Amino acid sequence: MKKLFTPFITCMVLTATVYGQAHVFTKANGPVNPTGIDTIYGTVLTSVPAVPDGQWHTWDLSQVIIASYRYYAQFSTASGFANATHSNRAYVENQGMSYVTNFMFSIDNSGIKTHGERLARQAFPLGAQTMNPNDSLVIKAQDVVYSAPQVQMPYPATMGTKWNATSKAVFNMEVTVSPLYNKAAAERRSIINSTCEVIGWGRLSIKRLDGKPSGTRHVLLVKSTVSTQDSFYLNGTAAPAPLLQMAGLQQGQTQVVYQKSFYREYEMMPMANITYEDATFADNKKKDVNFHCQRLPYPDGVEDVAGGLIAEIYPNPSNGIFTVYIPESGNSKWSYTITDVTGKLVTKGQLNSNKTLVSMQGTVAPGSYIATIYQDGTAVSGQKLVIQ
Repeated sequence: MKKLFTPFITCMVLTATVYGQAHVFTKANGPVNPTGIDTIYGTVLTSVPAVPDGQWHTWDLSQVIIASYRYYAQFSTASGFANATHSNRAYVENQGMSYVTNFMFSIDNSGIKTHGERLARQAFPLGAQTMNPNDSLVIKAQDVVYSAPQVQMPYPATMGTKWNATSKAVFNMEVTVSPLYNKAAAERRSIINSTCEVIGWGRLSIKRLDGKPSGTRHVLLVKSTVSTQDSFYLNGTAAPAPLLQMAGLQQGQTQVVYQKSFYREYEMMPMANITYEDATFADNKKKDVNFHCQRLPYPDGVEDVAGGLIAEIYPNPSNGIFTVYIPESGNSKWSYTITDVTGKLVTKGQLNSNKTLVSMQGTVAPGSYIATIYQDGTAVSGQKLVIQ
């Protein structure tokens, strides 16, 4: 039960670009309207090589073995929550039980901030501990507003940028443990402290789901430490230790998460995320490594090209108006085609700069399409394009 109260908060929402010889993160190249479900894939830890810090470094994790376990993040727009524009529905699994929360965050020129959590009613049985099948711990449906937002990313940010945040939050619950308590009012009072720093930048390649290496992507490497201290109260006073022990909890318990994360342009989720056992962040202390394998360069049927050249389409999904971005266009001639899922050509055109605005609004039905980018007549990038 203890893990159910570990907030799924990490400094996970960053974006990157290149200006001269430094990566700079701003709203202009950040996630605009994150929606839909993202899948994060676990890996076989023994297949992960050493991951050093570095500047203008190339990290190759394309030989890491993808494991069967997965995490999910469901993004949507937010309404009715102070200062929040979007939400991220996160799931924390523990021994067959699932604690679900919606992290309410905003994106603006100053950065990305989490303002609190929106929870639906959730009940967890305590009968196995108390021997009474009617005993339970219930998390009430509620909006929990942090005393101060958790700053996930300040804009602008680049190599050496540091930031921290301290937030307090109160979660309302009720406890039934017969015959002592019947739907007694309870609280979880949390103090969340986070410290983050940009410690590296360069390019990253990981393995796609088809087993092939992805093209390299510009990334920032961010080190973060997030600690959450929880205290529990019953009817306004500190909850008795025997009751907490039944639920696998203890007064003042603290969970600390140590992570290094690689973040790419236009994405909420890190392209690769490494969790460590302690504050040494040592390679022999890696605890978990996972990949965000969605929307990687060079999908099936499109060959990789030397130098890691890729094209981005954003926002995606879109309303039919989107930008095609080529980070290293050089002197090549670039063009694009949009086809439906059957391969029928919908539209095509030339890309005359590294950022080209394309409009299909009102000319195609909502649905999924395939966008293919050509360099000097050769397909070098392709991806699914969703029109809403």
